[in-house]
Amino acid sequence: MYHALHILNKIMIKTPLPKFDLPPVIETVLSAQFSPLPNFSNAHAGWFWKSYLNEVWDHAVAAPRLDDHFEKFSEESMWIPEGGRFMLQTQPAVDRLQIIRSDNLRMIQCQNTRFVYNWRKLEDGDYPSYEKLLPEFKENFDKYQKFVSDSKNPEIKLNQWEVTYVNHIPKGELWDQATDWQKILPGFGVIAPSVEGQTLDNFRGVWSFALDGNKGRIHIDLRHVRVGGGSGPEALLLQLTARGAVNKDVDLYSGFDIGHEAIVRTFADMTSKECHTKWKRGM
Repeated sequence: MYHALHILNKIMIKTPLPKFDLPPVIETVLSAQFSPLPNFSNAHAGWFWKSYLNEVWDHAVAAPRLDDHFEKFSEESMWIPEGGRFMLQTQPAVDRLQIIRSDNLRMIQCQNTRFVYNWRKLEDGDYPSYEKLLPEFKENFDKYQKFVSDSKNPEIKLNQWEVTYVNHIPKGELWDQATDWQKILPGFGVIAPSVEGQTLDNFRGVWSFALDGNKGRIHIDLRHVRVGGGSGPEALLLQLTARGAVNKDVDLYSGFDIGHEAIVRTFADMTSKECHTKWKRGM
């Protein structure tokens, strides 16, 4: 198993932030979560799209709403109860609207408790840095806040910040079989049972670490997948999500900075030097 303290110590040491020119990231997500807007419907989402965004945001689709998430740090809150969570609803749930830019590289998602900004990789798309995406998020979130005010909703009350990076490491580039996975992620031990004829052919692991001072939590999800499902190409999917509370000590944008730093340092610490050469690590 990976050594949690080793990761946390690396995160806490303020060395220059690692940078990669060719990282395996295929999606970056910045999300603001807030208290439910009482006067918000699917029609309001369409109003925001057509009246507050320009013509490059030229198509949209409805999607199931995202659940709200809250990072808590009491002993009891660390354990998830078995089974689903029952919620009493007094009115129909409002969907999420995904508003997509004409080049398909950016997406805005909105619902009555979320504003989300995505970058998605296409075959010819270059990875935009966090420093480029952050002002794009701010520009569009400012428009959303103006819309909320104009729609006679109360002022947005932020409660959680969230940053997600999704990485694909395709079969054939840095690995060819399951026994190669430790070359990519040297800190993760692979169980090797001595049963005759038995070979490892799949894996999934989920970890979470509290950030320094309980400012948030980082979640790591590592899976062996087929891209697109079915008979699609094999890859390792590595998703890192950092999330924490917006409060008097941490505002939305400082939370994004905390999450971004934690993700980049954790990703660099988890992966091997061979990977860093392939992904052109600069520091």
